[in-house]
Amino acid sequence: MTEIINLTPHTINIHGASGGPMTIQASGNVARVATTSTPVAAIGGIPAVVTSAGNVTGIPTPVTGTWFLVSGMVLAASNRTDLCAPGALIRNTAGQPIGCDGLRIGGAK
Repeated sequence: MTEIINLTPHTINIHGASGGPMTIQASGNVARVATTSTPVAAIGGIPAVVTSAGNVTGIPTPVTGTWFLVSGMVLAASNRTDLCAPGALIRNTAGQPIGCDGLRIGGAK
């Protein structure tokens, strides 16, 4: 059986799951990525920066059969193959976010 552990601070509602939307509660542990912003220019008088990703923290050691649900930033900054992130945002008719369309992965598991 596959387990998904949510390492974001939010409840995630995943649409497209067999049997209807799946809700994955936050685990209480949060994966984060450090960032560094470097000023590079001004656009119309507004400072602009380039942001670089640094170290990822808060991800447990790999566990067979387990995926860790993280933010898109954490997924992009890591080379782990046991991470997934929410898919495209889904909004209701009022424009409010209601979940995501499936999951994204960073590598083959």
